[in-house]
Amino acid sequence: MQQIPTSDPHAQLRSLYVALLQRQDRFEEFKRLLALYDYSPEDGDSEPEDARLVRERLNESIRAWTGQFEGLSVTQAQHWRAIVVDDRFNVAISPWKEANIY
Repeated sequence: MQQIPTSDPHAQLRSLYVALLQRQDRFEEFKRLLALYDYSPEDGDSEPEDARLVRERLNESIRAWTGQFEGLSVTQAQHWRAIVVDDRFNVAISPWKEANIY
């Protein structure tokens, strides 16, 4: 398990990619949990409790695979779900950044 600085989102993203590429079972769990994450802002202003619990479980798994990890935000989880589960690779912004500017 590789320790990564929590303040570097690019290092965290690289670490997540490596963890997912190294083991198929990690990718399958990542995809399964993202499929369970069923929340869209159109559904309401706040993330439902069941969606929050799924996102927390997802973040716990990522921490176990990578070491330190700040966790996916609601927006990041939604973007990852669009890419991995819904096969929508052409999303408007990066799944890691919550804005298009750095």
